[in-house]
Amino acid sequence: MSLRGGHVRKRTTKDGSHSWQIIIEQLPDPETGERNRVYKSVKGTKREAEKIMMQIMADLETDSYVKITAITVKQYFMEWHDTYIVPHKSPTTTASYQYNIENYINPRFGKQQLQGLSTLEIQKWINELSVKSPLSDHPLTPKTIRNLYMNLNAGLKRAVMLGYLAKNPAENVELPKCKPYKPDVYSADELQKLLEVARGTELEIGIMLLVCLGIRRGELMALTWSDIDFDKRLVNIDKSTVKVKMGKSVTKDPKSLSGHRVIEAPDVLFDFLRREHKEYLKRKLLHGRDYHDNNLLVCKPNGTPFEVDYYTHKFKRLLEVNGLKKIRLHDLRHSHATYMLRLGVNMKTLQKFMGHSTFSTTMDTYSHVLDDMGREAADTLNAGLLGIVSNVI
Repeated sequence: MSLRGGHVRKRTTKDGSHSWQIIIEQLPDPETGERNRVYKSVKGTKREAEKIMMQIMADLETDSYVKITAITVKQYFMEWHDTYIVPHKSPTTTASYQYNIENYINPRFGKQQLQGLSTLEIQKWINELSVKSPLSDHPLTPKTIRNLYMNLNAGLKRAVMLGYLAKNPAENVELPKCKPYKPDVYSADELQKLLEVARGTELEIGIMLLVCLGIRRGELMALTWSDIDFDKRLVNIDKSTVKVKMGKSVTKDPKSLSGHRVIEAPDVLFDFLRREHKEYLKRKLLHGRDYHDNNLLVCKPNGTPFEVDYYTHKFKRLLEVNGLKKIRLHDLRHSHATYMLRLGVNMKTLQKFMGHSTFSTTMDTYSHVLDDMGREAADTLNAGLLGIVSNVI
């Protein structure tokens, strides 16, 4: 037993009102020998106070007792972020958590005490985000709301482990359902038109790489000439450039082992890259000492890297100026994957090329393509069987 006992004593104030002070005696500190007591003042009857005392003693015995603290949600999440997020997460994840805390969690809950946070309040917050974002007049998407909830839930789960909370108030809330994502992709004709209008522009090499390799935007921006093996026709993907905050970018390792991969690239891409490498060497000679040689495939004429969001904006502008269907830069990755499937590449091979950590991710993202191909296969079969069975119909 870790407790020696407990008792309740009456306390009377100057105005004649009274309360009950609960005093629970625990075993002394084994190192210092100091007395170890738990105090709590309550109003009501003595019997009610004794009932509360018994509950506290039971909680102490099972290590589920939570000491009263006045720490606010804002104070706690700052402490949690600096202690458990910054030292252990990537710069991108750290910046994302900080943004969500500063713009969504603190404005709604920051001033109130952490131990006063309730499940009902969190549910109302989620419902509010589904109607209107605090940063705009538009509702947040179910996926964005889930990401915000995951940040809040992770912090509160740690608060339970640290003894700030008896239970996590973020549990048992209802989240909006996410609709299955169906990427908007370009057809073969649309990809050909895109490559035609990109020819000769700063975007040409990037678009060519995205169409032929299906890599992510960050992987594209981090790709160097050292990653290109012209003899074996291989492209090494082992890093990614991402924006963190205030326009700054960092280059980091892939999130998972599957993100680090070597892609067997088509000959048509290497014919293109040999030409581009010659142009790269010419630019280095032309600019001389003024050339910022980062060895990047995708960069400005003087070698300096593109700002990640600026490159995306240039792509959007290219589509607008040339009257092409509006898609995201990331949709070129989906267009590549869709085209691969339609050419007969199996889903397991596609998983490797795309760098997905699980097969289910590939299936969830591109299962709709297989559904469409089912109809195409039926039509193909119909055309083949028509001559065989026509005489017996």
